[in-house]
Amino acid sequence: MAWPLFLLVATPIVAGLGSLLVRERRAVEVLQCAQVGAMLASAALVAERVIVSGSVSVGIFLQADALSAWLDLIIGIVGSTGTLYAVGYVGEEMDRGHLSFRRYRQFFCLFDLYLGAMLIAVNLENVAIMWIAIEGSTLSAALLIGFERSKAALEAGWKYVILSSVGIALALFGTILVYYSSEHVLGVSSEALRWSQLYRVAEGLDPTAIKVAFIFVLIGYGTKAGVAPMHTWLPDAHAEAPTPVSAMLSANMLTLAVYAILRFKAVTDRTVGPEFTGKLLIGLALLSLGVAAIFFLVQRDYKRLFAYSSIEHIGIALLGFGLGGLGTFAGAWQLMNHALAKSTAFYGAGLVFLRHNHKLLDRVTGLLSQMPLAGAAILVAGVALAGMPPFGLFTSEVLIAVRAYTARPEIAYVFLALLALAFATLLYQVFRMAFGAPGEAGAALGRQCRLFTGAAVGVNVVVLGTIGLQVPPGLETLLAAIVKMFSAGMEAP
Repeated sequence: MAWPLFLLVATPIVAGLGSLLVRERRAVEVLQCAQVGAMLASAALVAERVIVSGSVSVGIFLQADALSAWLDLIIGIVGSTGTLYAVGYVGEEMDRGHLSFRRYRQFFCLFDLYLGAMLIAVNLENVAIMWIAIEGSTLSAALLIGFERSKAALEAGWKYVILSSVGIALALFGTILVYYSSEHVLGVSSEALRWSQLYRVAEGLDPTAIKVAFIFVLIGYGTKAGVAPMHTWLPDAHAEAPTPVSAMLSANMLTLAVYAILRFKAVTDRTVGPEFTGKLLIGLALLSLGVAAIFFLVQRDYKRLFAYSSIEHIGIALLGFGLGGLGTFAGAWQLMNHALAKSTAFYGAGLVFLRHNHKLLDRVTGLLSQMPLAGAAILVAGVALAGMPPFGLFTSEVLIAVRAYTARPEIAYVFLALLALAFATLLYQVFRMAFGAPGEAGAALGRQCRLFTGAAVGVNVVVLGTIGLQVPPGLETLLAAIVKMFSAGMEAP
């Protein structure tokens, strides 16, 4: 049953191109809502098929294993709620006369192609074509970041293009080094670029070449993941992009970059052992966590606040993957829960921006009484992002701390200290927004905007709360398969 995988990657592309062809706003909305249903259903079916049989493929290029299916679920769920949110948010901008219908269609075309590029990237068997798909998502994201065409937005988009281009070039060089090593074993053919073949022959690859390749890949894709010190593009891009784009950047784009790093890590671990990659990931993870924790307290822009939170949580996930074992389980769980919580936080932030037309923390208080939907979204997401129960981020962070203490206690001490600092500073800012006396009234939101954005927030919160209480059996099976993928001596999937 390969059709769900094909449907998953094809749906956003068809919806995006279709949005350019239609001549009525209602037709665009119908296309986007149809995409939501198709994407959710196909992502669930792909995951179910992988759980049952271990993998699903379409031809020789598309193939989903446990790690791919995990990313399919993340991108599928958050991409679907993000699409719903975008219909309400961008529609409100159009109702206010800030966008023409032409620009409205262009936004959804770019947004859908962005989702499509990410879904293609995580389901490709060929490492080189994966790089091309990730580059495609980079170009779409750059156009979306600068979509509003303000000076700040164009500057943020340009900064993203420059740094991401440098990063993607370094990742390409790492990819070339992997191919250089594998073609000595597999010959000059496309087989030398297939993940399954790379896993199979990894022990026979040149250790020096693979080590150098992983360093280039880590720096290159780490730039796209917002890992410190390559994170400088991220706060600007998240702050200036339209809010639906900010949510997708944090929830999906950063997770996609981590996925690419993990694919190369799986090869490198089989060649030189997990200690080499583990040390690099742990070092960058703790640096990212420290940078985010320090910058939380000085933020005056609520979208930049959540951008720095993304740096923190990607760092926590990488720490788990660097530690291995139980940490791998926790790292994957961290990625999913962070995507849900962070997109929810941005959904709330976007509603605040639509109402007040500014991003100043000091002027946004009492949201729970003034804007119940936005206030609840920011409060729930903030509590989850701070790592408090009953949400899944609490579980993943506890498991990472336990794994760190078992492996190297000093890492656990540093991790917990930085986590405590991030916990206090983030909650301080979130509570300022949620509680207190209501501020200025602002502009009222239209009914359609409230309907679609409310649906997006509601779905995210329900899923976030449901999986926070217990890992569903199917997801537990996928997580176990991902842990096995990074276990010593594992055979090719």
